[in-house]
Amino acid sequence: MSGSELARRLFVPEERWGWEYVDPGVNPHPLHDRPPVWHEPSPPDTKSYEDDLANRMRKLPRLMIFPILIFLWGLSIYGFNGWQTLVVVAVAWAGFLVARIVRLKRKIAQEKAGWQARRDAEWERYQSATAGWRAAVESHEAADDARREAAPLFHALAPRPTASRIDVFGGTRDGWASLLATVGSSVLSAGGGILLLDFSERGIGDGIAQLAAAAACPVSGVDLPGDIGRLGLLHDVDPEDAAELLADAVDTARRGGDDPTLRVLDAEILATVATRLDLPLTFTRLAAGLRVLQGRDQADDRDVLSPGEGAAIASRMDALGGGERIHNEIHYLRACLERLAGRDETAAVAAPQPWWPVHGLRVIATSTNDASTARKEFADLVLFHVVLHQLRRRRGDASRDLLVVAGGDRMGLPALESMARYAANAGIRLVNLFEHLADGTERLIGAGDSATLIMQLGNAKEAETAAEFIGRGHTFVISQVTRQVGSSLTTGTSTSAGGSVTVSETEGKSGSRGKGGRPNSWNRSVTVALSEFWQNTESLSTTDSRQDGAVMQRVYEFSVEPTQIQRLPPTAFVLVDSSLGDRRAAFGDCNPGIILLPRVASTPRQAVPPAPQQQRVPPTIDAHVVPPSLAAGDAADQPEMITLTKPREPDAG
Repeated sequence: MSGSELARRLFVPEERWGWEYVDPGVNPHPLHDRPPVWHEPSPPDTKSYEDDLANRMRKLPRLMIFPILIFLWGLSIYGFNGWQTLVVVAVAWAGFLVARIVRLKRKIAQEKAGWQARRDAEWERYQSATAGWRAAVESHEAADDARREAAPLFHALAPRPTASRIDVFGGTRDGWASLLATVGSSVLSAGGGILLLDFSERGIGDGIAQLAAAAACPVSGVDLPGDIGRLGLLHDVDPEDAAELLADAVDTARRGGDDPTLRVLDAEILATVATRLDLPLTFTRLAAGLRVLQGRDQADDRDVLSPGEGAAIASRMDALGGGERIHNEIHYLRACLERLAGRDETAAVAAPQPWWPVHGLRVIATSTNDASTARKEFADLVLFHVVLHQLRRRRGDASRDLLVVAGGDRMGLPALESMARYAANAGIRLVNLFEHLADGTERLIGAGDSATLIMQLGNAKEAETAAEFIGRGHTFVISQVTRQVGSSLTTGTSTSAGGSVTVSETEGKSGSRGKGGRPNSWNRSVTVALSEFWQNTESLSTTDSRQDGAVMQRVYEFSVEPTQIQRLPPTAFVLVDSSLGDRRAAFGDCNPGIILLPRVASTPRQAVPPAPQQQRVPPTIDAHVVPPSLAAGDAADQPEMITLTKPREPDAG
């Protein structure tokens, strides 16, 4: 497709910073794994009949002897005269016995036939239920396959609208250019403007500039320090404010230093010169004024400064003092400003473009194409502090404008925090593109009302810091296994003995008196019982015991490993933001070419709020959010990277 088709699809008012891959997933039928189960009906209980039949069959030969004996007995008595009667009696008796057996067999057959009929009916119902289950599952799977085929695979992904600042850490040139092309198209389509301060020398604004031109949006570009005169950085700045912001830029270039009073001294020296110059201020005129204050005015300075301006500045030489420290500081300030002097001769005639509101896309890039590295870095600082001053002056309602600062790592933490604070006060959304997650920017990550995008970070320490910020998830693992084994043996012996002796004595006397005398008799009996007992007892008991135990421990691990962050594709990122009161982390890809793929949704994925009283855990990454084509190492399957060229810059006039 052509670039105009890409621009047409990208330029929609809905904000998006990339796309999140969402696997439609499989929605199986609730009864997919629960088919009808065949239960064999219980066979009929004919055991009693079969036992009775077997018993009768076993007795049948013995019972058949009786009719045979009757028949033979009748023949012996009656001969052949009454044999018919005997036959009838024998046959009747045998028929009775056989009939009982036949009746049992018929009853068994009836029971089995009834069971078979019931089984056949149950089998028919089972076959019907199986066919219905199979049809329902196949119909559901066909509908689910159709849903999967039609469901979008990519959903728009963006930070929450209330985030006033978005910090992007890491990334390559292609990644930043793709991110700006994706989010910038939606901002421009919604009627907002974009001011891009590109300190990275990567040309990341070329892509969005080409798309904006294809969509008929205003595009303007300035390259510093070569075009610093056409930009007119100090044109509408009050002299005292110009002295303050230039002092901040010089102090940042000095990296603060050990003496905090130098910044105050710089501001006083610059204010002494700036307040005695006619407007508009330029770097050439400020440098000339410092040379006058230094007593080293040149012949060219008389063409830059009027006699009155030179005299007014010279009159302040004694007020500042003539110490070596003052002289060195004036010399340092003059050397800094001369890096930008001589490049703003057209500033007096060029009409500088107003900063706010931004109309369309405005790109201000700094480079070392025609300047030294020191000159480029000082131009970065001056431009940053001029924009910071313009934000400080702006008061009004929230706008749709977007301020993008690319490569502002060297601006220092205080300046970056001030930029975030004044941009929020001015109602302008700030986007910071940081090359590194280092000491200067680490304190900004997640601070304030911000959202964070983590892109490719090659440095291992920076990747670990980013992984720590994304969060950790916990799992339970076995950390300790114990086993206790014991054995005990107990033996004992006991002996007891005893005895008893019982003696009983009985004595009696009896007699009778008769005619012949006095007979007399007596008796005496003695009984002795002796008993003795003994007991010997031995006991033996053995006890074996074993006890096993395991300890589960909660282990916290990175939701995204540092090595994954190091191997992210150029356009992939991890968005960390707060949504619906909960912290979320999601994978996304900002390649603009994704919009040309099929099954791309224009709306974000529906967020699911957390259940009440749900235990909060560190954010986790859904396993299905990273499409296989965007995984690291699968570059051949990724959507084609859209390469955009830098458009021709409009003429200054």
